[in-house]
Amino acid sequence: MKKLSIIYTSDIHARLFAAPGKAGLDYTSSCFPRDGNCLIIDGGDLLQGGPVGAFLSRYHEGANEAARIMNRCGYHAITLGNHDFNYGLEYLDGYLRELDAICLCANIKDKAGKLPIFDSRIFTMENGLRIGLFGLCTPSLSGWERVETLAELNIEPILTAGHRAMKSLQGCCDMTVCIYHGGFQGYSEACDEHQAELICRELKPDVLLTGHQHILESGKLIGGTFAVQPGSFGEFYSHIEIEYEQQTKINCSARLIPAPLMESEMAMNTAQEAFSLWEKEALCTLPDRVPVGDRVDAALNGSPLAELINRMQLKLSGAQISAGCLAASAVDLPARVCRGDVFRSYPNANRLCTIQCSGAVLRQAMEWTACFLLRQGDGYVIAPEFLQPKARLFHYDFYMGIDYRFDFDLPRGERLVSLEYHGKKVEDSDLFTLCITSYRYAGGDGYDMFRSCPLLWADNVTIAERLADYLEAKDTEI
Repeated sequence: MKKLSIIYTSDIHARLFAAPGKAGLDYTSSCFPRDGNCLIIDGGDLLQGGPVGAFLSRYHEGANEAARIMNRCGYHAITLGNHDFNYGLEYLDGYLRELDAICLCANIKDKAGKLPIFDSRIFTMENGLRIGLFGLCTPSLSGWERVETLAELNIEPILTAGHRAMKSLQGCCDMTVCIYHGGFQGYSEACDEHQAELICRELKPDVLLTGHQHILESGKLIGGTFAVQPGSFGEFYSHIEIEYEQQTKINCSARLIPAPLMESEMAMNTAQEAFSLWEKEALCTLPDRVPVGDRVDAALNGSPLAELINRMQLKLSGAQISAGCLAASAVDLPARVCRGDVFRSYPNANRLCTIQCSGAVLRQAMEWTACFLLRQGDGYVIAPEFLQPKARLFHYDFYMGIDYRFDFDLPRGERLVSLEYHGKKVEDSDLFTLCITSYRYAGGDGYDMFRSCPLLWADNVTIAERLADYLEAKDTEI
């Protein structure tokens, strides 16, 4: 009998630097075993997230620094997540070329063929076991990423690329492992976003390492495939132990291990010192903190943070109407605002765009927003589909520039009971300039109605950066 162990992380979202009382990949990796019969693998969405991801994306050594941390952690292989494309292909190329680990993503490649991305790779362990790895990323990337980045990519269906990768490994290895940036079914109406069950049924890898959903799955069998998912933000990692007996069977077990919290200050490298200074840079002092608010109450009565974001979007874009949303992990903006605070309040790498939107499309989008709540007893709750298997709190859009009212007691599709622009009822044929996020314009989270709207303006700077500039100029009315 031969043994193999796999250490698996996914959806780190740039939680790379540990701090006292906080976990970080640089510190967590000290717990990873380092021997010839262990593979260390990541499932994507490493580059983007929070103030660290934002800082590294503009720091001249940022891509290289992210790769150097991964190299010190000892990673052997990674796949790409949808958010790894957020800062453009040049940034991604810098990261991958500095990376010691091989990048496996069979279904997404750049059209120019410059990125070092491969379908599959066989690793021969110290004990002689041959492990065939291949990678896949959710094709729903096309519903999130900027159109200019998408234009540079070829995105294949999961099964087409997966079958090709499996064929390349056939007869050459003892067992197969699929690294899949996607999860289990039942997440959303988008049938191609999470295809773990389909991969297990059609491709039949021995082990499936999933991600993207941000859920904790210590290990389960789907047919004959053993599948795991280690959550998000580096809070846990999966430790999978495999026993292999030739011509008999593969026995798998796994546990989720919490990341250790750093206990005291450690010496910082150049990048960490630069980040610390950048994060603590004071922008302005506000009369009071700007809260996100309880999400149900915010949907019913508004959110001060969403209102601030919408005011910034209207001023910057000059649009008639603005639609802003709050990230699932958004936190209150403190009264004394430092640069890092802005990126915690708006951690996503979205950019703004202005579209020409008809009254009919506007109404359709707002009705989809209004699906967020449902009646329960004497109050309202968030509809379960927006909470499981991960919280999609970013689904709800807050509008500014129009007067509207939702009645959440009515059936879906009939909840927008009042919609006026400057005191006049909005008709289906009316045309407006609407400022939305690049994620919404790409159809993210079911907002496909925006994809057919003419694009009038697209920003090349992230919303968080724009918000930081807005606050630094004290151009606020809080």
